[in-house]
Amino acid sequence: MTTMSAAVWYGPGRENFRLEQVKRPDPGPGEVLIKVNKCFFSTMYVRAILVGHPKLHPPEIFGRMLAGDVVAVGSGVTTVSEGMRVTVNPERPCGECFYCQVEELGHCIHPTRLKPGGMAEFVCVPAPLVGGIFELPSDIKYEEAAYAETLACILQGMDLSHIAFSDTVVIIGDGSVGLVFVQLAQLRGATKIIVAGKHDDSLQQALALGAYRGVNVKVESLRDVVMAETQGYGADVVIEAVGCGETYQEALTLLRCGGRAVGFGGTPPGTTFPGDPNLIHYRSLKIYGSYRYVPNHFRQAIDLIATKQIDLRPIVTHYVPFSKLTTDAVDISQQPNCRGLVIDFAK
Repeated sequence: MTTMSAAVWYGPGRENFRLEQVKRPDPGPGEVLIKVNKCFFSTMYVRAILVGHPKLHPPEIFGRMLAGDVVAVGSGVTTVSEGMRVTVNPERPCGECFYCQVEELGHCIHPTRLKPGGMAEFVCVPAPLVGGIFELPSDIKYEEAAYAETLACILQGMDLSHIAFSDTVVIIGDGSVGLVFVQLAQLRGATKIIVAGKHDDSLQQALALGAYRGVNVKVESLRDVVMAETQGYGADVVIEAVGCGETYQEALTLLRCGGRAVGFGGTPPGTTFPGDPNLIHYRSLKIYGSYRYVPNHFRQAIDLIATKQIDLRPIVTHYVPFSKLTTDAVDISQQPNCRGLVIDFAK
């Protein structure tokens, strides 16, 4: 077999995202070939296909979040063998640039990345990334393991939040990321977790996963609820997981003096909000931006998934066969009840 099917993106426009036959990679020295079983289709790809994305440059085969089976290994590979069920950390910092030297590995200027990605029948893992291949326990589904990259990003945000025992935490956003933040905040010891969103079914899921209170912002004032639950002081931590100027601004108003805000949601280019400097100054607020992750977060994510401390069943809500990826994935992803869309190569 010299070719394989792959979804190739040529730029904005649905007609520019299509299945094609491309050359199948062969593993060279130190490399590993994976036959993809499951791959996540995230919202960043929806945006790229419809309007473009500043971090993605056509032509490109998407897919950072994948899991599958090792089908071939190059010479010199001793840690991975054929037949293993695996996932892979799709990125490794260079270790030499300015940001690596100041230990901001998530902002590495010259990382090694998995490219092309997992929206193809086979993926060849370059030698620098082979150390980031993890074998999966037999009772862990491929789609659960494929979520590790996003979970690693969320763990970065959790570290910045400094959530401690008995904290009141507000999570703005009831999508898949918000539901994972609920579980991690509970593991960190938060005792009062308030989730805000616009979808009653997601808010019910949040309660089932350990949230103290769900707030549908279409019918309730989030600020009124938070102040009532904190004797008027405000929350210890607020996590913005929507990506909207209005919710970024609201996050600051919900904090107690000395509280911490984590900006996790990415916003469209040009988004601004009229923040009040005195609110930050006189209330001694701590504000953190969270972007990407470091290698240890990926390892932690794998451990959390493998030990089933994170319930991903509410996260994976929809599937699309690989054969229908380019025609159906965008529309499915935009359905209100879609929290996580997985490309299924087994169908």
